[in-house]
Order: sequence, then structure tokens, then C-alpha cells
Amino acid sequence: MSEAINKNFIELGFEVAEHTNAMLAYWDKNLVCRYANNAHFDWIGVKPEEMVDKMHLRQLLGPLYDNLSVHINASLAGKVQVFDRDVTLPSGQTKTARATYFPDYVNGVVKGVYVQVVDVSPLQTASDQAGGTENQNIAPQPADVLEAVIQTLRSCLLTVFPGIPQLSKQHFISESKLKRDFKERFNATVFSYYRHLQMELAHKYLTEKKCNKSQMAAMLNFSNPSNFSICYQKYLKENSTYQLIRKIQKENDERYRVFIEQAPMAIAMVDNDLRFITVSRKWIDEFNLQDTGFVGESVFNMYDGFEEKYGEMLSWCLQGNLKSCDEEFVERPDGSTAWMKWDIRPWYKRQKEVGGLLVLIENITEVKSREDEGKKISAILNRTSEIAHIGVWKRNFRTGTWICSKILKEILEVPEDINPDLVTDFKFYKEGRDRDLAEKMLKRAIENGQQFEFDAEIITAKGNSKAVRVIGYPDFLNGKCEKISGIFQDVASHHSIQ
Repeated sequence: MSEAINKNFIELGFEVAEHTNAMLAYWDKNLVCRYANNAHFDWIGVKPEEMVDKMHLRQLLGPLYDNLSVHINASLAGKVQVFDRDVTLPSGQTKTARATYFPDYVNGVVKGVYVQVVDVSPLQTASDQAGGTENQNIAPQPADVLEAVIQTLRSCLLTVFPGIPQLSKQHFISESKLKRDFKERFNATVFSYYRHLQMELAHKYLTEKKCNKSQMAAMLNFSNPSNFSICYQKYLKENSTYQLIRKIQKENDERYRVFIEQAPMAIAMVDNDLRFITVSRKWIDEFNLQDTGFVGESVFNMYDGFEEKYGEMLSWCLQGNLKSCDEEFVERPDGSTAWMKWDIRPWYKRQKEVGGLLVLIENITEVKSREDEGKKISAILNRTSEIAHIGVWKRNFRTGTWICSKILKEILEVPEDINPDLVTDFKFYKEGRDRDLAEKMLKRAIENGQQFEFDAEIITAKGNSKAVRVIGYPDFLNGKCEKISGIFQDVASHHSIQ
């Protein structure tokens, strides 16, 4: 931890770790204790106030110090140390403890050592019962192992992520099984779950105004505050988006129904036969429905082509799986179109018994249109519902920016991280008549405000020839063209715009 961080800040940072039964401590480069949690009293009968700023590690360990000096010196030299030893508690009980020494690097220099000591007696007992066979992966029941892994992750929130190999070794489970079982149970990787735990703690302390974001980033060992801010904002967004569904999963059928009907989000609840049980008022508004008379009807009867497109996926979700989509261009029952973000997950009558599905949707048309596109881009998006495989683009001359849709990049056969500018760079148009026509049309639009629509031949980034239709709408402000928005269609493979 940086020397610029004072004692009070160090104590505040480690306060978030007081919930763990593991011993956590921080020893500076001179091996003077700068932090110790309350678990030390239970383990060795020494209170934190007797240690912090007063005790050298040699005083705490006594004769054991010389035996552990090889690990202590190695950690001060920058190497992580993990080893097991027996600890006799003040009560006389003996525990098998796993100690981990994490060097604290600041600008490449070790400033101290984080020490974590965890009780692994239950795991050791399981290993002994297995007869000491080295190659057997003997462990408690899977759920117990995963809970133990989570406890280890919690004890490391202010140090470093222990890593899959170390967790596997510590909890007597193969790396592949740990990753597979953890993902299956918690729908997250081990590291993303660890990050989520860190953000939960950060949210608690930021909400209570016990520290600022820069301090929290330092406590959680982020390389810089901006990385922490990105991670924290993602946590806030995900937490707010899916908090409603997490609450709903804890309620019974009737509470589901009442809660969903009043929810400010577009949510639908269906049973195992995919028949509507209830929907929120926002769902009715979003799909321009007149009333709730469709409750009891199958979702397949409500939306044409819905079964062919989503039937297999919904059946998969009814088996207990989750499915989400960040963006999809959809046509609603009344024929209107919109960009939607959606999440589908099962709800349960009782533990492990799926009662049906919860469907959460969010209209992201405005966001997809970059907000400043307004009614013009919305009109373009509605028009694209009549055709297939078209790209949307916009060139803003005032800001000097260019954006284009994923479909346009597919048509041009360019990588997703490339943004081709078809307004100022004409290299995709076939040299000669087609390139001259494109330059002429765009020049008229910029100088005179003329809308355009023309067919041309292009040569894609992969050298393929395609016939396309280009449509543009210039937007003038104070007599000057500010931006041009439009669509780009592969007319060789799809219907023409009517």
C-alpha cells in the first residue's frame, strides 16, 4: 500500500474484511504490523490494538519466526508464499492453517506484505480420509467446496485474486471442474464473481461516504482510479438492471403477479407452457397493446414467427438456463420496429423446480440512435423494417465523427473495429462512373442540402464486387451542412426499398 496512504486510510480499507474468520494482516517492509483484523484474537489470543504500530512479526511468532523466515524473506523479495502449518488456539484446539503471503508492490518496489491465514482443517480431514492418495481429488460435497472457494475469495478482497491454480490446490478440486461447476452454479466466472464481491464492498463504503473512489481503488489494488471507475459503473448498471428480477425470484406466484404488474420496467411472466401469467403496464405500453386480455394466451399466438425464431431458445431456458441479448432490431405486433435489449431467465415455484420464465426488455432505440439522431434516424430505422441486411450510417461534420452499424461493416467486409467513412473516403466505390457518382451526390448534399438515393458498385475490403443502394439525408443548421444520415443496402441479395 502506498506510503502516501495514512494509517487511518489503511484501517478503513481493512475494515471491510472484518466479516471473515480468516486472519488478515499487513506488515510493512520492516515487519512492523500496520493492520490486523479481529480474527487474530480468536486464533492466537492477541487483540489488534496490541499489534498495530506496536508489534514486530518476530514478537508475534516467537520461536516460530526462524522456522518461517524462508517464507518471510521470500515474500519481501517479491514472491508469493503459500504453505500449511498447524496452529494451536488459546482453547487448546489445533487447526490446520494455510498461510498466504502477498508482496505489496508500489512502483515495482515491495513496501510490505499482506498475510492471510485460513482454516483448512475440514479439507485436510477429507484428504486424510482418502488414505493420502496423491492423485485422488477428494473433497466435500460440491456445494460445500464452492462455498469454501467464495470464503477464500472474500478473504482476499483487499489483497489480490488468488488465481484458479491456487484455489484448485487449496480446495482439492481440479481447475477444470472448479471453473465448470462455479460457472454452472453462479452463472459467472470465478474472477468476475471476485470482482463483483469487491464492487459490493466498494458500493457499501462509497454509499456511506467513508472514502472516495480514488481511495477505494487503492484499497482494492486497482492499477489506477479510472479502471476502478469503469468496473464500478458496470456494477451499478448491471445491479440496477437486474435487481428487479433477482427480487422477483424470491417471491411466490401471487407476489410475482402483483409486483410485475406494478413494475416500472417492461416485464412479462409466463408459465411452463409459455402462456402469459401477467405483464407489467410498461410491457403493454412498449408493445402498443390495448389491454391484458391476452393473459392466458401462448406467446406463440401473440407474435407471428415467434415460435420459429425463439421456440428452441425458450425451451432451453425452461431447463433452467439464462439467455440475454444486448441489442436486437425487432418488429412489434402492430408493425412498428425498435431496438431492444432483453433478458430471459426461469422463475421457480420451489427450489430447483422451474415454474416458467421471466422476460425483461428494454427499448434502446434512442441509445442506439446516439440520442442526437432524433426523429430522422428513427424514421430511417422504421424504414429498414421493410427490408433486410441494410446498414445505418451517420457523418457529423461539426464534431468530426462517423458512426456506422454492424450490418454496414458486414456489407463492406471490414473488421468490427474499423469505422469506414463513406462520405469523405470514396475508396470502396468502384473507380470510374460509380465513384464519380458517389462524389457528385455527396457534394450536392453537403453544398445544397439535396437528399440522395443512387445505386453503385462497390469493391469490398476483401475484393468482392457488390451492387448497393445508398440513401442519405443531409441536415443543415444556419445554412451549413452539420451532418448526413442514411442507409446502405446490398441490393444484389435483398429486396429493393419501395
